[in-house]
Amino acid sequence: MNLKAEAAQSQLNYLWWLLEPALFIGVYYVVFGIFLNSRTDDFIAFLICGKIPFLWFSRSVSNASNSLVAGGGLMNQINIPKLFFPVVVIAQDLVKTFVVFLLMLSIMWLMGYMPNPAWWAIIPVALTQLLFVSSLAILFSALVPFLPDLKFIVGTFIILMMFASGIFYDPAQFLRPEHRELFMLNPLAYVISEYRAIIMEGELPQWAMLARTAVVSLIGLGIAITIIKAFDSRYPRQVLQ
Repeated sequence: MNLKAEAAQSQLNYLWWLLEPALFIGVYYVVFGIFLNSRTDDFIAFLICGKIPFLWFSRSVSNASNSLVAGGGLMNQINIPKLFFPVVVIAQDLVKTFVVFLLMLSIMWLMGYMPNPAWWAIIPVALTQLLFVSSLAILFSALVPFLPDLKFIVGTFIILMMFASGIFYDPAQFLRPEHRELFMLNPLAYVISEYRAIIMEGELPQWAMLARTAVVSLIGLGIAITIIKAFDSRYPRQVLQ
């Protein structure tokens, strides 16, 4: 119902799910690929494999961070687990992302990146990203009602993650060797590198690193859920202040 209501607010309806990432990719290509002359033969594919996963991250974290405040009216009318509100936002954005990912893979196919068995590895990589996205989205949603100014920091944090995740540059070319390992400790940077390796190179993920990233994200998700449950009874009063 929320997705339908959101789509009904514009004349293009569900097409905006696809137009939004296309516009972002177009802008980045003009700025970094043409004006800054950093494009290569596969620069568009490189951008697509980086920007689409980042949009999933940025959209979910940004939207979920204010979900408890936005749900204040409902939670003050009925007794509902407060975890419900960020989870609904995460699920909505997951549906959008699924559609956009299908389009991304179709475009990559048309660009000459042929499907191969390694593409099945996108599933565990995407699940790892889902854990990471959910942990941050729920954590920020749990804290914003007590720290309203945090919502401004969330926006800055998302911009920081954009520059720290290799969306429009190749860390292997621009970073010193001693800095690359530190760079890949960023779960978002790591999963984006894996998407590119799988789709563009046909390579399987580094399973040990993927497992460690998933475990760390799962621990973060557990901490976030614990926090939001600990303050469950306080949120109805807090969001009214």
